[in-house]
Amino acid sequence: MTIDLVHRSEAALGRGVTRWAVVGIALGAAALLAGLAVGSSVVTFGVLAASWLFFVGVAAGGVAFSAAVRCSKGRWANAALPALEAGAAFFPAALVLLAVLVFGAGAWIPGAAEAGWGPWASRVVRELAASAVLFAAGTRYLRRARAESEPRPGRAAVAYLLLYVSVLSLWAIDLVMDLHEWAPSTVIPVYYFIGALLGAIALAALAVGVGPETAAGAAVRPDLGKLLFAMVIFWGYLLWAAYLPVWYGNMPDETGQLLARWAGGWKYLSLGVLATVLGFPFFFLLPERTKRGRTSLAVVAGGILIGLFGEHLLLVLPSLPLRGDAPSVVLGGLVALGVLGVFVLTVGSRIGATNGSGESR
Repeated sequence: MTIDLVHRSEAALGRGVTRWAVVGIALGAAALLAGLAVGSSVVTFGVLAASWLFFVGVAAGGVAFSAAVRCSKGRWANAALPALEAGAAFFPAALVLLAVLVFGAGAWIPGAAEAGWGPWASRVVRELAASAVLFAAGTRYLRRARAESEPRPGRAAVAYLLLYVSVLSLWAIDLVMDLHEWAPSTVIPVYYFIGALLGAIALAALAVGVGPETAAGAAVRPDLGKLLFAMVIFWGYLLWAAYLPVWYGNMPDETGQLLARWAGGWKYLSLGVLATVLGFPFFFLLPERTKRGRTSLAVVAGGILIGLFGEHLLLVLPSLPLRGDAPSVVLGGLVALGVLGVFVLTVGSRIGATNGSGESR
């Protein structure tokens, strides 16, 4: 089965990219084990949680965007749907990685080891069960959509969209808001699942930009560019909504999460996220020509994805008691590379299988 996965990925992405993905997976797994051995488990598991939240969010967001497009009968997006729906291939691996995170909670979540296994049992069941239901609903929706020559919106699409909002909010609560003792910002769940949707749209724009030039791809690029422009503004609005009440209402008990992300090196990462996800795309996508160009759209979409990954690191890591030594940083980077490898390999295998079967949109 694993060999077949690699062969299908090679058919879509090429042998070089696939081999780098396999190497990345091996290095990531070794780094996670090494982190446990050398006492850097908080860093390695924290990076694993941030990477998981990013990639599973992009995968789930892609299926959610596909379901929303079909519910609204938006045929304009047909050329982008294969890239969006391919993310569902990451779901089984994502469930395995989530099990690693929740069963290993004592190695990285503050207070989990002292609390013992009992209080965590219900959380483990809740996380895994809710995620399995979401992934099953997404798979069911895609199966029904592909079974029809002219897919129609139905209960499967609506059910997935409702589960998408609910389950991603649960992930944000358990893997972001519960990591610290500061009063949490209640905008975080919405901020997370909207950011996941933005990441999925950016991935689709990147795929259209770097993929083979087709008439359908050229037609969908301006619409994807306009949608990206709107989504980065909405993302910025939600970020401002997390900050404004704390500042305007003078609520010192809620300043902890903001100040933690504006201290030390996190400040520079925060500035980088603001520049790549909001500042640069806003001004770059204002002209019509940048929305139509393959290279320009791919550049801005790639920048948004990089910025969103940094933003997910900010959601998780500043809340943890980290070791900032060089070995821990290297191990954390390798763990992120491993999750990227899993995502590339699984998504590439789905694209390769679709191309090989001759399916089209």
